[in-house]
Amino acid sequence: MPTVNFKINSKNYSVDCGAGQEEQILAIAEQIDNKARSLSSMFGDVDSETLLLMVCILTFGDISKAKTKIASLEKQVSVLKEEALDENALANVLAQITTKIKTLSAAFSSSNKPKQSTVIDFKF
Repeated sequence: MPTVNFKINSKNYSVDCGAGQEEQILAIAEQIDNKARSLSSMFGDVDSETLLLMVCILTFGDISKAKTKIASLEKQVSVLKEEALDENALANVLAQITTKIKTLSAAFSSSNKPKQSTVIDFKF
């Protein structure tokens, strides 16, 4: 099992992880370090436990906002899919109606051909 070493706010940490997860853990540790350093510069000398708790609270706040946004976007996608299905259904019905009109028109034209030319004279 690989071990990953990293620093958060100048303090060394080491964690074991599954094979292939090293890069992901290092990337996450870097994000945590950035947030911890930012908070440390804002609040000054804060013990590591409090600092990491603050990082966790802010991070989970971000996650909560992201989940809310994702749920909203998923709902919008669902509505758009329903509208697209309605438009496709309407297009299919219109295509069927068009086909029937053409069929009826062709049948009407072929059965109503006059045998002789007929001229209609309108006199008033």
